[in-house]
Amino acid sequence: MNLCEKLIEMGGKPSGAPGRLLGRLMNLGHREAYVWGLAQLPMKPDSVVLDIGCGGGAALKLLAVMVSKGRVWGIDHSWEMVNLARQVNKRFIEGGQVAVDHGSVSDLPYADEMFDVVTAFETIEFWPSLSEDLKEVRRVLKPGGQLLVVNRHPEQERDSKWTESLQIRTSGEYRERLGAEGYVDISVDDRSRPGWIAVLARKT
Repeated sequence: MNLCEKLIEMGGKPSGAPGRLLGRLMNLGHREAYVWGLAQLPMKPDSVVLDIGCGGGAALKLLAVMVSKGRVWGIDHSWEMVNLARQVNKRFIEGGQVAVDHGSVSDLPYADEMFDVVTAFETIEFWPSLSEDLKEVRRVLKPGGQLLVVNRHPEQERDSKWTESLQIRTSGEYRERLGAEGYVDISVDDRSRPGWIAVLARKT
């Protein structure tokens, strides 16, 4: 396994001291992408939000500020990331506004129709069963609730090892896969931030 493949594997489930370091680096390096992606989504102050694959918790912190009268959950299948996200969001957790859980997108430990918004930042390529997992996300969304997916979109790097790891590689594929699982009003921004894509879809 070469270095690129090791980094891809580590990104999917950070562990140990390297995982903790990677989580902190992602918190710093991805902040602008988080801000850009969240700007795509009109968020009400009292929204109930879930961030899937919350990593080191930087996006949770931004969400907590945006929904000052709501509640934010984060979930990650890496205990290293759960612990880091809890540390980063300690003040919001103590205030009862944020909760961080350990678990998988394939079996979300939440009630049906619980969330107004679900976000997924650079995680969808690691979902074990994309079609079934999109259905599981749809289950926990309220009617009219929205899914925001923000991911790298390297149009100029189609032959890279990282690009090969992506489950969805084109804007058309995002529309097709989300539409097939019952999402509607699918909008795509793959222009305003080169190398990134933001996809917004609604549950009927």
